[in-house]
Amino acid sequence: MANWNEQVEDLWDEWIAECGKESGDPGDFVDWAMAQRRLVPRPQDVKQILRKQITQALRQAKRFDTEGGFEYRAKQSVILFEGETPIRHYFDTDTGGTPNLRQKSVKQRREAVAHDIYRGFCDTERMRKLYPEEQLTFFPDFTDDVAEMRALDVLNSDEDEDVA
Repeated sequence: MANWNEQVEDLWDEWIAECGKESGDPGDFVDWAMAQRRLVPRPQDVKQILRKQITQALRQAKRFDTEGGFEYRAKQSVILFEGETPIRHYFDTDTGGTPNLRQKSVKQRREAVAHDIYRGFCDTERMRKLYPEEQLTFFPDFTDDVAEMRALDVLNSDEDEDVA
């Protein structure tokens, strides 16, 4: 028997084929699957639901560095192991953590970014094989992206000051 993720993927493919679409909105898919009585939420325990909501709130907490002109995450995370079980811990960027936790956090963030970039390269390479007539590129240099985002942070901070 397929696991839940595999069942969702199979159902998604069925929906896409039935609708004749090239892509789809997960919200529309949920509406269709629930109307067909083919999808119900997985049972979850309340503690796990709250944990997910708490970690989402911690990841979204932001502060602004006025000297540097950029927004940053107020809370950082690091995966620590309790036995063989990975547990994500959070600490305040400005006042928490230890040198070791901060170093692990930065290293883990870099590894996650490298993994995402590798996935992007692989996905692009696959699509280039299937669609050679399209000019698909994946540039590994994000210097311009960082500069644009920094400029947006400064612009947004200026707008916030005008409102206040």
